[in-house]
Amino acid sequence: MTTSINDGSTGNDANFSLLGNTDDEVREYNKPLYGAQGQFSLTPGVTVPFFSTLMPIDRVTSELKTHEEVAPSLENTYTLEELFQRQIDIDRVRSEIVDGYLKAHNKLKFFNSITVTLFPKDIAGKITPSFEDYPNNNPEIPAEGTSEFDKNFAQSNCERIVFGGVQYVKTRVANLARLRWDRRRADAMAVDGQHRLIALKRWFEDKNKELTDLEKPTRISVIFLLLHPNAGFERASHDARDSIKGIAREIFTDLNKNAKEVDLATQIVLDDRSLESRCVRSLVTSSTCEDSATLLPLSLLRWREANNRFDQKHFLNSLVNLHLIVKDLLDLQVPSNPMDPGKVSSYIKNLENCLGDEYDGRKSLRVKNKTLIDAYASDYFDEEADDPNAPVRPFIGIPPAYLPVAVEGFKQHYRPWILSVLRDFKPYKSLLQYARSENLIEGQFSQYLSQPSSARTELMKTLESEHGDDWFKTIVGRHQVKVQEIKATGDSNLGEQWAFKTIFQKAILRLAKKIYFQTPQEIERLGSVENFIEFLDGLYERDILRVLAPLEGETHKFWTFIAVNPGNQKISVSSASENRIESFLQVAYAGLRFAQHSEKPILEKADDVSITPRKVFSDISTQASHLDWRAYNACKSLTDIMIDKSTMIDYALGEKVENGEIEGVQLDKKKKEVGRNRIIAMLSQCWLPPQSRQVTQNTESNEVDLI
Repeated sequence: MTTSINDGSTGNDANFSLLGNTDDEVREYNKPLYGAQGQFSLTPGVTVPFFSTLMPIDRVTSELKTHEEVAPSLENTYTLEELFQRQIDIDRVRSEIVDGYLKAHNKLKFFNSITVTLFPKDIAGKITPSFEDYPNNNPEIPAEGTSEFDKNFAQSNCERIVFGGVQYVKTRVANLARLRWDRRRADAMAVDGQHRLIALKRWFEDKNKELTDLEKPTRISVIFLLLHPNAGFERASHDARDSIKGIAREIFTDLNKNAKEVDLATQIVLDDRSLESRCVRSLVTSSTCEDSATLLPLSLLRWREANNRFDQKHFLNSLVNLHLIVKDLLDLQVPSNPMDPGKVSSYIKNLENCLGDEYDGRKSLRVKNKTLIDAYASDYFDEEADDPNAPVRPFIGIPPAYLPVAVEGFKQHYRPWILSVLRDFKPYKSLLQYARSENLIEGQFSQYLSQPSSARTELMKTLESEHGDDWFKTIVGRHQVKVQEIKATGDSNLGEQWAFKTIFQKAILRLAKKIYFQTPQEIERLGSVENFIEFLDGLYERDILRVLAPLEGETHKFWTFIAVNPGNQKISVSSASENRIESFLQVAYAGLRFAQHSEKPILEKADDVSITPRKVFSDISTQASHLDWRAYNACKSLTDIMIDKSTMIDYALGEKVENGEIEGVQLDKKKKEVGRNRIIAMLSQCWLPPQSRQVTQNTESNEVDLI
């Protein structure tokens, strides 16, 4: 019994045995290509063999593919790296390359080489990790219908190499070579020059695939990378990337990084030499349409654009935002002078303290029992040099052998608490719960949105036939609207949720870091990351974490002067705003922990068993209390801000100052009183039971003016 399978190639449907790998399986070898053999081998243990040829336009456009040209299906899922490799800027192709270049009259035209890798496929047309041999995959030479020249490659001075559906023949003299592949079992996909390739295809289609006599002699230079040991491919290290896709991805990254500057989002996804990029990728699932009990689902992240915002549409977060956060939390300043041993040693020590494990009383990163700082001392210096204290080569990044160890350190010391905040804080948890309840992560919502733009266009008819004319609203639009409701997008009363603003998220993660990296004694007093999330949840439930949250009894909104401009009430996006948000939340959290540690509830009026907000603030704001509550600097910063804005906070004070009615010592005292009263009003709204929040401006007779 047989079944008909169409793998999307140029041939017709063919009959395959359901058992596969049998003699009756149909082959579809292309015509031989002739060219030159070569290899790239500049490093011991690393060799990349290649085949260089010239192809006519009709063969280039029919036999070579871009990553986008795999047959589209909603069932296709993609790793983060593949998503970027599949993205073709069609607008650029059409306007700049096809219309603006290839079709331009009287313009010199030339394309440099397109680099191609052969990808193995199974009999169903799905890309597989590696080539597998099968019967009848070594066709006879000369090939049927070829010229007399092809007979030369059947001679004894030729070496025939076969792997999977690829036949490669090398001559032992003159570096000549011949290449064929079974298009049902291998795809020739561009890893460099994708835009040029798709431009040629569009240009050729515009001509109805007919070339003039003038155009027929045109040849396109193509380099095939032969990533198989039989062809001579070898690499010194072996890891999970040793699938054909993984190796091609690495080559794609290096070619594009060296050819032109790529945007940050692409670097995060593809750069395996960047510590921060690899750490970011450890926070998200490995592919689309995949959920996880611990990681952030890739399907809910903004990954296409180099944009850190995630307050719109369905996004839970943004890759660029995660990268900025990881860099901020690790705070590792790469030495500006890679030949300065002092600065490099300082960087390495900071790196080891940050991500290393305890060995013999200190933290370090180790490979085969050798620390990174010891590796720097032994591998970057030469005792026989004129100056043995000067490095003989620059330290341009974490050595490859130590990079995986550093990433593991991040996974151990940073990833758990970062993900706790980014998944368990109530607004993020609500978004995830909705996404799961509506099957957004694994269902058609994600299946459709994760496709390349060209594939989405092709899948529209499929979805329309299944869901009707309103298919987009049914599977995408209504869910994006619901998620925006969770984010309170466009709310003109209370404003949007701070949780989905980048400056707020960076601030809460900085605080989470301070809380996490404490001694057990400090954690008992100041609490854990879980306690901090509970605190944030409490503010969220009170609607305090809304951009335009009101402040009872005050002339300005809650977050005015912290991160909202007093005039237009727009968010002030700046590092200063991040710092002010962090300072306020730190004071609010420390005060709550202080009251809990004192076993006294915070109430508007004090008695023998309770404590007032003003008293809490006074007790945690002293320099002497900083060792216990870590709040002195934040209290001082917050007080300075509010004193500076006091004439705006109190309109009457502002008018008196403007009219010269109050100055000197009296003015300083009044400004301090106004500033402190606003801080107490803000903290009262966070601390007091909702039914008793009636903030007064009284001062307690026994209060010590500490800040």
